[in-house]
Amino acid sequence: MQPYEARFANIFGRDYYAFGFWKARVALYAILKSLDLQRDDEVILPGYTCVVVPNSVRYVGAKPIYADISSRDYNISPISVEKRITTRTRVVIAQHTYGIPADMDSLRTITEQQKLVLVEDCAHVLLGSIHRGQLLGSLSHAAFFSFQWSKPYTTGLGGMAVTRDPELARNLERIQSEFQSPPTSKKLQLQFQYNLFRRFFRPKFYWWSQEVLNRLSKLGLFVGSSNMRELTGERPADFTWKMSSFQYQAGLQEIAKIQENSAHRENLTRYYLASLRRHSWPTDEGLGSNGVRLLRLPLAVKRKTSLLDAARRAGIEIGSWFESPLHPLRLAEHKAIHYLPGSCPVAESAARHVINLPLHRRVNHDDAEKIIRFVLSHTSPASVTLN
Repeated sequence: MQPYEARFANIFGRDYYAFGFWKARVALYAILKSLDLQRDDEVILPGYTCVVVPNSVRYVGAKPIYADISSRDYNISPISVEKRITTRTRVVIAQHTYGIPADMDSLRTITEQQKLVLVEDCAHVLLGSIHRGQLLGSLSHAAFFSFQWSKPYTTGLGGMAVTRDPELARNLERIQSEFQSPPTSKKLQLQFQYNLFRRFFRPKFYWWSQEVLNRLSKLGLFVGSSNMRELTGERPADFTWKMSSFQYQAGLQEIAKIQENSAHRENLTRYYLASLRRHSWPTDEGLGSNGVRLLRLPLAVKRKTSLLDAARRAGIEIGSWFESPLHPLRLAEHKAIHYLPGSCPVAESAARHVINLPLHRRVNHDDAEKIIRFVLSHTSPASVTLN
């Protein structure tokens, strides 16, 4: 193992293994390949995720099956999972949306009874986050983490697959060894972008940078998360790329700052929630407490589109994940990825109403105060349909 992989694995325990890849979706793809899924085997996943997750399922020949989410935590609903299980089901993917832990106790009971493999989607999880005394990422057969630009910490791009299962680890090691190193041009481009990001990105530039990066990605001038062909289901070449040496080094540097990162997220979460409660905004008392560190703070709001338009004009950083059940596709485009509109009504309701507030280290107290004042003055709470 590389030093970054070894350091990452050791956080979970001496019997864990970690394997680095170019992107988190590639780490998921490697996990699914290591399970030797057969064509038309079914993988249950939340109908409130990024389209690259079901695409990874499709690229190994399996079929994505979408379960609805809970309106309480925006995570996959165990009740909905049970309804989706068939004789073809092999895997359940539990996403910890926004860093909020999924109901792993119920999901583990279901998957153990049905002899299914449980995989944690930790793309929104800060390494070291704890749920009921256990690390997120250690509650399943395997887990994957993301280090993309918007994640709890970034190495530009990057993903890590984690497991304590020796057979899965052997398969992952073999698959990783068969994958290619990224082209030198892509590695240099990513490193250049990473340095620009660290030096210049600030919350007031959020909307401007989003627009610029989207345009550069379409022109092939920016190493982004996705391209248009991938979003519509075509497998890109980088799905067989390992993590680069630059990403490994950046990851080691970020692990050294985990405690600072964690404390910052905890403090901002506490500030946002206290401000919301003073204005009688309904909040979950457990958010961001007891060792859980959020990626973003989700809020269900009225008039989401007009709020985001106003935030763009005012230069206020407010996120919108997810704008559809399979973000960022429009709902009308979901059938190509085997999602039938109306099949996950809570997820579709959440996509219409939920925004999120930033918790990253570039948001200081003054920024947070501007953001919360803006939200409170421009919108009010909404309800997400109960399941």
